[in-house]
Order: sequence, then C-alpha cells, then structure tokens
Amino acid sequence: MTKNISLILNGILILAVAHLYYLNFSKKAAPEQAAVIMPHTPGGGVKIAYVNADTLDAKYEWLKQQKAALEQRVQNAEKSMYAKKEALVKDMSVFKQKADSGTIPPAELEKEYNALMQRQQKLADDEARLGKQLADEQQKAMNELMANVEAKLKSLQSQIGYDYILSYSKGGGQVLLANDSLDITAQVLQLLNTKEK
Repeated sequence: MTKNISLILNGILILAVAHLYYLNFSKKAAPEQAAVIMPHTPGGGVKIAYVNADTLDAKYEWLKQQKAALEQRVQNAEKSMYAKKEALVKDMSVFKQKADSGTIPPAELEKEYNALMQRQQKLADDEARLGKQLADEQQKAMNELMANVEAKLKSLQSQIGYDYILSYSKGGGQVLLANDSLDITAQVLQLLNTKEK
C-alpha cells in the first residue's frame, strides 16, 4: 500500500506541476514567501525547472504526516480483521469438533453452521467496506495534496517565471535525465513546509 501511495503521489505531483503553466499567467499578486530561483534562459527560450518527487515525498512534512496517519489506519484495520478472522477460525474448529463428536442434534448443528456462515459473510463484507474506506481516504489525501501544492505554487506565480515545472524521480517517471541547475526542489519544499508546523 505504501508503494501505491508513492506512485499516486508522484502522479499527482506531475499533474500539479503541469498546472503551473496556467498559474504562471494568472494576474493575481502573490504575497512574499520563499523565493524560487528564476530561470536562466539566454535568448528568451522556454523556461523549465523541475521538482524532485522523491525528495518532496521524503521531506514534505504535511505529506509525511498524511502517509503516517494512513499507514497507522491500515495497520489498525489489518489487526482488527486478523483478530476477527482468527476468532472465526477458532469457532469453526470448535464447531467441527462438535460435529465430529456426533453428540449434538443435527438441527442445532445446522443452526450453528448457518450462524458461522453469516459471520464469515459479514467478515468478508466488512473487509470489502474497510478496503473501500481506506481507498477513499487515500484518494482524499491525494486530492488534498494536489490542492495544497497548487495553492502554494499559485502564491508564487509572480515569482516563478517558468513555462514548465516538471516532476522528476530517479529510476522512473517521464523525465529520464535532469540538469541539476534546473532543480528547484529545495525552494518548493521550503514553500510547502511554510506554516505547516
């Protein structure tokens, strides 16, 4: 699940960064905050920078808190489901012993068997519901991340001056190689972590 969160976060970061083109041309005045290195483009060419998604993933405080909370929720859910499954297995084992003993009337065995099957179905339903709930929470966190990154970068729109800001990740992603002089990760990270504490 943690790997999926990182992949989804990288995808959202790519979308957020692509959206900066639009933000760059908005006319709203931005408050003074963390300065982003202005692009150096001799001859007025396209101005490009990138943010290292791996560094952002590791050092963006809000994101770390969200991931930790979600991971804790997943662990709690797994423990709860495991305990319920273990209790059901134990009760099924007791039922099997009763059935094998031949001392319990068939009507009572059938009633107990049906109750165990209902518990098993409820457990499966609970597991599916919990999985959906966790997926919804993960999606909500991703939407908040996107909104947070966009809002922070929007506040810099007059300072950014880039035509494109890409998301770069070593060992994967769309950008295979990036010049370190175009890396604005530290400045963006400083901006994102401002007033997060």
